[in-house]
Amino acid sequence: MNPLSQRMRDARDKAGLSQGELARRAAVHPTYISHVENGRRGLGHEALARVAEALGVTSAYLLDGEEASDYRSAGSALVEARRLSRMGEPRAAAEVLRRVDVSGLDIDTAARFGLALAETLDLAGDLEASIDALETLCGRLIESRRYPQAAYAAMRIVMALTEVADLHRAVARGEHLLAQLPASAAGSDEVVRLESTIIWAYIARGDTTYARYRGRQLLAHTRQHGSARAVSSVHWNLAFVDDALGDPDAALAQLESAIALAGTDEIDRDLPRLRLDRALLLVSVDPPRAADALADLDAVQTALEVGESQIELARAESVRSRVWLLLDDPVAAQRHAARAVELLREGVRRDSASAHEALGDAMLAQRSRPEAVKEYRSAAELLDMISSGRSAAVLWRRIGDRLRVAGDDDERVVEAYGRALAAAGIRGTLPAPPPHAG
Repeated sequence: MNPLSQRMRDARDKAGLSQGELARRAAVHPTYISHVENGRRGLGHEALARVAEALGVTSAYLLDGEEASDYRSAGSALVEARRLSRMGEPRAAAEVLRRVDVSGLDIDTAARFGLALAETLDLAGDLEASIDALETLCGRLIESRRYPQAAYAAMRIVMALTEVADLHRAVARGEHLLAQLPASAAGSDEVVRLESTIIWAYIARGDTTYARYRGRQLLAHTRQHGSARAVSSVHWNLAFVDDALGDPDAALAQLESAIALAGTDEIDRDLPRLRLDRALLLVSVDPPRAADALADLDAVQTALEVGESQIELARAESVRSRVWLLLDDPVAAQRHAARAVELLREGVRRDSASAHEALGDAMLAQRSRPEAVKEYRSAAELLDMISSGRSAAVLWRRIGDRLRVAGDDDERVVEAYGRALAAAGIRGTLPAPPPHAG
């Protein structure tokens, strides 16, 4: 089999087409496709163009593969973008990737570039541009019938929208994209993970009862028809349901199940992220298990650094800050919280508010009340920029509690509690605080 024949067969398999389906789309005889794939015939210029279009690749790719000039220049751009990201210059990395003309690439290679661009835009704090890149990519993948890849891109869209707390849009887009996938794709790892992520968005929006119902249905179905990894994904998101319902012990049990099913040979970032979430829950249970949380954080630190996600590294630093507060070392807590704030200096996201909150807690533990109030107010300003929902309501309530303990103005404390009520969808006005005695 010559290289063109192999590339043509591989592209047809990725497109999910039979030889007969490809022949119909390319307006050639099925026997002709068979002969080309077996190396008995070549492709004429016109037939080559029609076959390439039907496969979602370019003629240059079928002829020369990744040795084609478009692929060589694109590969160089990807290497340069990765170098810039490692140097802490995600904006420059995004510009390098934006200059790549993906029209000359096959859909699968173009998808890798689309995901890389979305990641660098996310790291640069431009989440809306990242979402736009994912939307464009998801549309192309659905059109090309790359349904598992499309489900993965859709999952990333829902995650990003939830991250910026645009919760109604996260749910609506997730459900819309899920409905565009055919029934034949249901049960695949990527589609289960998409639906699990939609459940997470429902939780963040405050629809915990519905999220629990749908999550249990999905778990029962996935246990029968899905892989261990898919079942792990459902347990992972059910942990958020239990946590939202105020049961961190049940949430911890869900995460333990997710970790056990994920195994130890995950090729992506699932296992480190699972253990990071477990570390957060370990400081939330009663009594807190600070030492166990610290052990989890130490175990995943290298994987998080290799993954180069500033968001996940910042989350780890925020959790470390909470751990060191529990271990009565506010100086170490301040150091880690400050690092989290620095990592999230670009963009507006819920994690940024949490990082400032953690830094405020560390300052308050050192009796630095003015500095603590400053950090809590920074957290409040960030919350002003994100949409309402359960997660915003919880954060506003915590900020109100901290502002009160730190001795901030009564008006600001009441305002924070009012914001918590509004974010939770409760209408009304809190009464003004009574004047100070004396």
